[in-house]
Amino acid sequence: MHRILLVDDEYLEREVLKMILAKKPDLYQVVGEADNGEDALRFVKSHPVDIVIMDIKMPRMTGLDAARLMKEYSKKIGVILVTAYNDFEFAQHAVKYSVDDYLLKPTRPESIFEALASTIKKISLYSEKTTSPWTQAEDVFMGLCMKGDYMGGKKFLQKVREARFESYEKEREVLKKLLSCLLKMAESFRIEVEKSLKTKVDEQLKGSQTKDQYFDILELIFEEIFEVIIRDKRVDYGEEMTYALQYIEKNLTRTLTLESAASYMNISPHYFSKLFKGQVGENFIDYVTDRKVERAKELIEGTDHPLSAIAFELGFNEANYFSKVFKKKTGMTPSNFRKAVEERRSEEQELLRKSQPLGVKWMI
Repeated sequence: MHRILLVDDEYLEREVLKMILAKKPDLYQVVGEADNGEDALRFVKSHPVDIVIMDIKMPRMTGLDAARLMKEYSKKIGVILVTAYNDFEFAQHAVKYSVDDYLLKPTRPESIFEALASTIKKISLYSEKTTSPWTQAEDVFMGLCMKGDYMGGKKFLQKVREARFESYEKEREVLKKLLSCLLKMAESFRIEVEKSLKTKVDEQLKGSQTKDQYFDILELIFEEIFEVIIRDKRVDYGEEMTYALQYIEKNLTRTLTLESAASYMNISPHYFSKLFKGQVGENFIDYVTDRKVERAKELIEGTDHPLSAIAFELGFNEANYFSKVFKKKTGMTPSNFRKAVEERRSEEQELLRKSQPLGVKWMI
């Protein structure tokens, strides 16, 4: 039984499709309906769906935009787009964003069933040939955490946050594994995680919240655990300077000085400075500044936080000084960097809005 989501802003269009699919109840089950691309996207992220049959022209989000985002979320979801006219430019976009098939209105039931059969074959082949990259996520993350690799663990969490999973179920499975890793890690290092945080995560995982909401809490637990590990040096890194690098990464958003890092290492600032330059290859101030700028770029690109707030978060007391440092390292001011990011995204969106077909009724 293949689960179908119908997406069309016209109620009668969806009803006709349901009548057609009802002719083969042993093969197809309509599990949901939506009248716009945004609601359709939310549905596939919270319900198991095999194939989406979607009109291209809809309010709030076109079918082409929604198809692109669905395929980014899970390539195992089949997408059949419906358009009112045979437009070469539309076909180019459909292929570009891995749409599995498209139908021209008016269309007949046999054409719909042919498109469904073709799409089922495509997604089944993909499932057979593709192994989930998150199969061993728990082992990888646990390995990083148990080694006390704060930087590695943080980057891993960020990759998972940005990832598009092959299904909603796989996303929840990975999130639960990450939570389990963190709690096992806390127990191993004898660190007491606030019960309120654990309870909140459990509640989120039982509901239908977004991945970002889960991660906000998971990252709180991750930071809480590593706050203790790095502060108390509970991991034997082997290389002495690794302690300093982990300490720097954990404290990028705090007041970070050569003296505070040297104090953490229990050596004099002068000796620490020489040791750091010799082992890392650049002096302490330059290294810290580089890391702060890289973090600033991530925040500018990934959030809508005011630039002044980002500067303050990274320990810059004056926005003007932050701007000068940022420009020296990147060649552009923070505002210009954000503008460039916005322009790039705008251009990408504009490419997706060129197809505007007219609606035509189905033929039964």
